[in-house]
Amino acid sequence: MIDSALKLFGEMSEKGISRNVVTYSALISGLCNLSRWSEVKMLMEEMIGYKIYPDVITFNSLVDALCKEGLVDEAEDVIQIMKQQNVTPNVISYSALIDGYCLQGRMDEARYVFDSSMARMNIAPNIWSYNILINGYCKKKRIDDAMHMLREMPRKGLKPDVTTYNTILKGLFHGGRCSEALEIFDELQTVGLIPDFYTYCNMLDGLCKNGEVERALLLLDALEGKGGGKHHLHISYYNVIMDGLCGAKKLDVAQALLRDLPSKGLKPDAVTYTILIQGCCQNGLLEEAKNILLKMEQICLSPDEITYNAIVKGNLRGGKYEDAAKFFEEMCDKGFYPDSFTFELLLELLGTKEQNPTIFKMIQKLAPNTLKQKLPSQ
Repeated sequence: MIDSALKLFGEMSEKGISRNVVTYSALISGLCNLSRWSEVKMLMEEMIGYKIYPDVITFNSLVDALCKEGLVDEAEDVIQIMKQQNVTPNVISYSALIDGYCLQGRMDEARYVFDSSMARMNIAPNIWSYNILINGYCKKKRIDDAMHMLREMPRKGLKPDVTTYNTILKGLFHGGRCSEALEIFDELQTVGLIPDFYTYCNMLDGLCKNGEVERALLLLDALEGKGGGKHHLHISYYNVIMDGLCGAKKLDVAQALLRDLPSKGLKPDAVTYTILIQGCCQNGLLEEAKNILLKMEQICLSPDEITYNAIVKGNLRGGKYEDAAKFFEEMCDKGFYPDSFTFELLLELLGTKEQNPTIFKMIQKLAPNTLKQKLPSQ
């Protein structure tokens, strides 16, 4: 509600209430988060004109927002300006900068800030700093580096938290290191931490993606019985398992889970039905996919872009071009558009020997003016 905040800001001077660095910093933070940079610049100039000087909180808002915009070099410049104006950067300043480099995959520069820049300022990294760097390493699949950081934390007097372990779990599973992930899950509990929603989502998803669907089902059973139950359950757990079951071609088990949801006190959501539609389409069960879509709409759950792309692709792959066109029309009418995989499939089908007019019309609907110039007339 930044515009309301700006209006209130204007009323302050009308009522003779002095603005201070806290007032300006709050507004600048809000504007930064919305990338309204021209107004940020105007406010910075205005506050300096009133001899109200930015403090570390003001600058940190700038650094964080610039980094999230991918403007890490500009964020580095802000850090230098801070020093020139005798505003000492703190652990938040440098952690935001590390995050900026991590978001761009510039891990060596992130590590340099972590090791050298902070040391020169006599700033000790905190848990947040470590978690950011560990997450960056995991996303770049540098799991050994992430594990090294995890083991370094206790030597620096820091205790890894649930977020640290969740990040490592996800990284290990994505790297196919399933047995190590299971050891980390055990370690998390051994050190006295309580697994949270994200821990269990990572565990269930990681096991399924690494071909351990049966083990994931055992974990889900344990969750169902944990502490008498329903408080610990979440529809996302079942969605993850259903996705894994569909990928393992165990669609009947996934559908049985769906039928059991009411007894667990849970309601399927749009994601649940989309997963089953994808599973049906992947297994060539196109009529069943249509029935699930119909049921979804009957219980007032709206299909989204992912749902429509799944059923359009399924029908295209199954040679049901008229059905694909029908769902494609619905998708476009609702403001959704084909993803890159659907579009590539359409182009691939258009390039076959038997050019189908239905496929041509579907593509033509997307960009008629451009396509008329490039594609043969029918």
